[in-house]
Amino acid sequence: MNLVFFVKEECDACKNAKEKVAFFLDKWGAADSVHTEAINLDTEDGLVEAAMIGVSDVPTIVLQHEGSEVARWAKKAPPSEELRSKLGL
Repeated sequence: MNLVFFVKEECDACKNAKEKVAFFLDKWGAADSVHTEAINLDTEDGLVEAAMIGVSDVPTIVLQHEGSEVARWAKKAPPSEELRSKLGL
């Protein structure tokens, strides 16, 4: 499973979402089994990657499994129990 965070540098909600998800992955013992990646929408490459999958809001968190989108949360961190369920934990 991969969690891709679409963020901007000066976005407090983005930082909070990343911290919340990291906290719960650690709490559930999943920090090593779930790959996380941040895509910076302040860069041209980040904007291109976001556009390719229809991301326009920050933060947006996309859960992927084997390259396919499983779930998406826009403008907020995912609720912990929903994230846990989607991760199959």
